Amino acid sequence: MVEDLFVPIIPVTPSTCILPLIGKMDEYRMETLEDKVLSHIGSSKIDTLIIDLSGVLHMELHILKHLTNLINGMSMMGCKTVVTGLRPEIVKQIIRSGMSFEERVIAKATLEQALDEFLNRK
Repeated sequence: MVEDLFVPIIPVTPSTCILPLIGKMDEYRMETLEDKVLSHIGSSKIDTLIIDLSGVLHMELHILKHLTNLINGMSMMGCKTVVTGLRPEIVKQIIRSGMSFEERVIAKATLEQALDEFLNRK
């Protein structure tokens, strides 16, 4: 139950879910996130996961790398990733580190924009 609160995967349609992240992201939470997300993709066969980061104020560099690896793993499983709510501080960290996940991610400024575009397309 605690893991469900740590990693709340919310279905929007049979093939799309939202993962709102709030608070501090540490190593334990990222490992829990990885396990739950990959298991959910495997069992539910979702093809799109919208990860909303608007509730995350800061991420350490090693946590950003872990998130990038998770996004790559999701892509390997055939799941598209939409990232919303990236704060300027986090974007600066990504730029300065030389990391990039733009090839595997659709980025939207807000969760509302992502839902509006996605739900109006289907």
